Amino acid sequence: MTQQTAELVEAWIGKATNDIVSARQILILTDAPTDTVCFHVQQAVEKSLKALLTFHSVSFPKTHSLLRLLEFTLPFLPQFDGFRNQLAELSAYGVEFRYPGGLPDPTREQAEEALKVAQEVMEIVCSHIKNLG
Repeated sequence: MTQQTAELVEAWIGKATNDIVSARQILILTDAPTDTVCFHVQQAVEKSLKALLTFHSVSFPKTHSLLRLLEFTLPFLPQFDGFRNQLAELSAYGVEFRYPGGLPDPTREQAEEALKVAQEVMEIVCSHIKNLG
């Protein structure tokens, strides 16, 4: 892996970490805006998957679809197929919940569960990169 690739992988992970931190901090609020929490959660997963693909030098399309990115990651982490349903739900948080007239805001429980999924995905990606890096 080139120095430039390593730096880009690190940058993707850094941005994903920032989204996780943001989601956690927002959830501290009693009346946390769950749509914002879930947006950051979706972004954390998206950036984690893009870090993984960058690590493996896989070109990927410009997309916010976690399911589309998932297909590119399966050769490296086949266990991610078990996240398919959760990633489908999280994908909606990236766009559909961001604008008025869309779906109703997620519940606090949905936001907390989404954060758990994002943390697990990110942990798996980081462990994989560390083990092979």
